[in-house]
Order: sequence, then C-alpha cells, then structure tokens
Amino acid sequence: MTRLREEDISHIPLNLNEYNKKLLKDTGKSLGGIAAYAAGTTKEIIYNLRQDIPAAVIPITCGEGIINGFSISVQRIIDFLGFSAFVTDQKDVGGLAEAVEKGAKIIFLADDNRFVAINILTGKVVDNGEATGKGYAAALDLLSGGLRDKQVLLIGAGPVGTGASVFMSTHGAKVFVYDINREQAEKLKKNLPEVEIINNFYEALSQYDLLFDASPAEGIIGKEHLGEHMMISAPGIPLGLTRECLPLVPHRLIHDALEIGVATMLFDVLT
Repeated sequence: MTRLREEDISHIPLNLNEYNKKLLKDTGKSLGGIAAYAAGTTKEIIYNLRQDIPAAVIPITCGEGIINGFSISVQRIIDFLGFSAFVTDQKDVGGLAEAVEKGAKIIFLADDNRFVAINILTGKVVDNGEATGKGYAAALDLLSGGLRDKQVLLIGAGPVGTGASVFMSTHGAKVFVYDINREQAEKLKKNLPEVEIINNFYEALSQYDLLFDASPAEGIIGKEHLGEHMMISAPGIPLGLTRECLPLVPHRLIHDALEIGVATMLFDVLT
C-alpha cells in the first residue's frame, strides 16, 4: 500500500459527514451503501450485525513506524458506519492480545506492505488493495449509471487495479488496462483474459469517458486530457490528476485517502 502521511488523513474524522453527503449526491448511495454494493450485500444485512461485532484497530510499529492519525481515522470511519470500534492502547503483539481480550471480532492492522481486516469468527482476511479496488469500481458503476457494455480505461494493474477489474468485468464493463510495467498488465490479463492491454497511455486517455486511476503516479493527468463527459474513480494518495483538473470535475470524480477502502474492507470481511 502507498504510505500515507499525517496531512493526507488528518481531515478524515472531521469531514465524514460532508464526504458522505457528496457521495450520496454524486452516486446516489452513501459510504455504507457503496461498500455494501461492492461487497455484494446490503446495508440492512450488515447493520443487523452491528451490536455483536466490535472491531479493533491495532497500531503497528514495524517498518517506518506508525502514521500519526491513521488508527484513529480507521476507527472513526468504522464508527461512522454504525459499528463499535476502538484503537488498542498497546501496539503490535500486545495490541492484538488486548483486542481479543476486549472482545473484538474484527481486527484492522497495517504495516508498510499490507493493510488487512481479519474476521476472528470466520477466519476471513480482506486486503485493503483488493477492497479499495472493488469499492471504487462500485462507486464508478453508480456514478456512471451502470458499467454494463461500457468501456473503462484502467491505469495500474496492481492489487487495487486487479480488484477493480474483477468487479468491473463482472458488472459487464469492457476493461482496457495500461501499466508502465508491461509484465504487470500481462499478469492481470492472464487472470482476466477479457481485459485488453493498452500500449500508449496518453493516446488512450482521449478515447474513454470512464477512467479508473489505480496508479501511484502523481499528476499524470492534466486538464488537456479531460474529456467533457469523463468520469473518474481515483483511489488513494497521491492523486493522478493535477490540481488544475479538480474544479473541472467536481461531481465526476471519486477520490479519498481511506474512507471507501476501509468501509469496503469492513463490509467485505463480514460477508
């Protein structure tokens, strides 16, 4: 996963209500509705579990260490979705023991390489990369009025792009993928033969109205690349669009640092 910075996430706890309103206006569904759609369930089914499934977020110190605000942001997102969640006082193994001792049934924890949710009751593990891809693909489906029989340009064939490809293909989209690492794109196509590989990124940009940016590259899409009707789903940090693009796509862009990914992880690990 891309390592976030404190400034990337410090606003999350305070802005959840406003972000939820934006999602509802742009896609027709709330944060929980998008996550449920991505997980193949409904909010009603998930919400019936709320009282019985407490969640714990465990700070992890290995690698480059704890990102200030990360654990509390994850906890606040889970709380916002109506679940009971807490950040453990202890870290690492001590935090895991504390989480279990306090009755947590869902565990969230991340190091420099992986961010996962674990359902202790079922043994299910959900990776943030796959869940984020599914969540943002679901948001793009809703934003665009449905992906069936539509073409989508996918930038990046890593875990997020792979999760997105599975969802989009399953929902009837034709996915065209570009990755600067050709082998990565070919690996995706091997698993999903219906995906087509694109060789010229900037030439392709002008040909698609639906764009899924799963690349970690910053500022690769300028305002000269934006079509009049282009809709963009762009998970994570940094954003691939330049700052000049943002006023041009206020209601045609889905983008956040953690919210959709964490919500989808939670709902997916419960299904």
